[in-house]
Amino acid sequence: MSSILSRAAVATFSLAAALIATPTAAAVITPVAVQASSTFPVFYLPENLINGSGLSGGLHDGDFRNHWMSDTTGEPAFLIFDLGVNVILRQAQLWQYNVDFGLDRGARDIAFSTSLDGISFAAAGTGVMTRATGAPAPAQLFALDGTARYVRVDLNNNYGDRFTWTGLAEARYAGAVPEPATWAMMIAGFGLVGAATRRRRTMVAVSA
Repeated sequence: MSSILSRAAVATFSLAAALIATPTAAAVITPVAVQASSTFPVFYLPENLINGSGLSGGLHDGDFRNHWMSDTTGEPAFLIFDLGVNVILRQAQLWQYNVDFGLDRGARDIAFSTSLDGISFAAAGTGVMTRATGAPAPAQLFALDGTARYVRVDLNNNYGDRFTWTGLAEARYAGAVPEPATWAMMIAGFGLVGAATRRRRTMVAVSA
């Protein structure tokens, strides 16, 4: 029986080594939730940033009903995105506010910070968004590095050089998450070790 236990342990440790050595799966992450510091009423809902409304072929339209915009608080706006799982972040993909009767409301100077718990955030980079034109617009890309579940995006001003009525159209994040199959194999390996250990203890108790 000890040989069975030994083989199970070796198998489990081999799976653990494989988990460390196996590259994680690259993915584009759609946030599962978003919180806004403020929102202009009725149409410009935060959910528009993560529900794909207005996106087609990687381009975002100029329909204001598919965008988000902050309200007139007199303070810079911010957004907190919940990715749903811990992600090894590599990139933020943001689509600019693209409504042709208010292009100056598009975000300009932005800052990223990341968190594992949604409470303590650490600075993760800054960027400048390009002003939209009203034509269907692609994502603008910003490099990120680190592991996080939550991403905060501070919109420090807009192209009208104001805090009020600052908008975005959509957000995605690119990174890596563990391969589900690898996790399943490792869990199965630990289960095998546990089963073998319990069986050996039972046999020892009976023989005693």
